[in-house]
Amino acid sequence: MEKEVSKTQDSEILEILKIAEEDGKWFSEKYEELRTKYEGKVVAIKNKNVLGDANSVDELLDKVGKKGEDVAYVLIETIPPKDVSFIL
Repeated sequence: MEKEVSKTQDSEILEILKIAEEDGKWFSEKYEELRTKYEGKVVAIKNKNVLGDANSVDELLDKVGKKGEDVAYVLIETIPPKDVSFIL
């Protein structure tokens, strides 16, 4: 019985990771389009959809939480203004 639970948990984790990877890929592919609409904002993405946007992560997490979403399973990304550069 314990092995069955472990297999179920493993497959659930793999599914969550797969969705996160797909959302990250979608964000990268749609970046310029999203930048036009959400420049200077923080956005929440789930299942290749923008759930919400805000000026800060705290504000966004509050918005997403109020929609009933578990923020642990949502991709959070920042879209900086065009004149901002990041040095990695």
